[in-house]
Amino acid sequence: MSVTTIRGLEVFCAVIEAGGVTAASARLGMSQPAVSQQIAKLEDHFGLTLFVREHGRIRATETALSIYEEASQAFDGLERVLSLARDIRSLDRGTLRIAAPHSASATYLPRAIKMLVADRPNLRVSVQLGTYEKIVGMIAAREVDIGIAKGPILNPGVETIALYTSLLVAAARVDDPIATATRIGARELAREPLIMLGRGRPWRDEIDAQFRAAAVAARVAVETQSVESACAFAAEGFGVAIVPEWLAHGLSRPEVTLVPLELGIRHEFVVAFPVRTRRRDLAADFAKACRLASGKAEGQCDTRGTAKAIPQSKRS
Repeated sequence: MSVTTIRGLEVFCAVIEAGGVTAASARLGMSQPAVSQQIAKLEDHFGLTLFVREHGRIRATETALSIYEEASQAFDGLERVLSLARDIRSLDRGTLRIAAPHSASATYLPRAIKMLVADRPNLRVSVQLGTYEKIVGMIAAREVDIGIAKGPILNPGVETIALYTSLLVAAARVDDPIATATRIGARELAREPLIMLGRGRPWRDEIDAQFRAAAVAARVAVETQSVESACAFAAEGFGVAIVPEWLAHGLSRPEVTLVPLELGIRHEFVVAFPVRTRRRDLAADFAKACRLASGKAEGQCDTRGTAKAIPQSKRS
């Protein structure tokens, strides 16, 4: 069906609904001759008489009423398609694809997503987990709509909204004497077996540089890839984990306490999304939900964990 025919059907339906050419022309913002011309073209296209003139007024034929019934249903269906497209574009329905690190999925992410979709009841959620590098790649490739990553991000295909700035903390068992410290530096950490994250990544290189600057060597007992895993190893007594406070804070482990570190290293977390997409408002809402879910305001950093340390014999 041509665009001309579709337009003719729109005018045809308006004439029947308005009860005449004059009222239809006012509704459509068209001149009366233009409306009459559209009707004449449609009759020629169908080879049917759609209106007859009686006593100076036009009347729809039975054929016209039958066609109107089908045409109006078709336009209703088309409007539903257009409405669906608008909803998907604004992400009020359809599937929202989120990428996040494993540690966030075990802490704030479920609560944040629940807040985000609270006023979007028709929205489904698909969550993909991965490293920060993988997350940035998925966003740039538009495989996901939004994601949690670490800044700064230099990929030109990705935009970001600041989420949270986090210092590093030491996650230690509450019965470890180091847990009573007010703050810990590289020299104190060098005396402990350590649980470390992100070998070969920039933020790990920063930690290693701090040990070199203090002229001490780190004793790495465990290498792992998630904050949840690092804190679990700390809870089992493998050593002291060096982790971003924002993610560690969300893990409910009463046997572990968090102690501030004097390393001067900050982790910048961001909500990232593909460039040139209508995702900035959604990303801002998601960032706000993440902050609320973690009980923190933008830019804050905690200084202690939730458990008090009880000094006992020092680990050998």
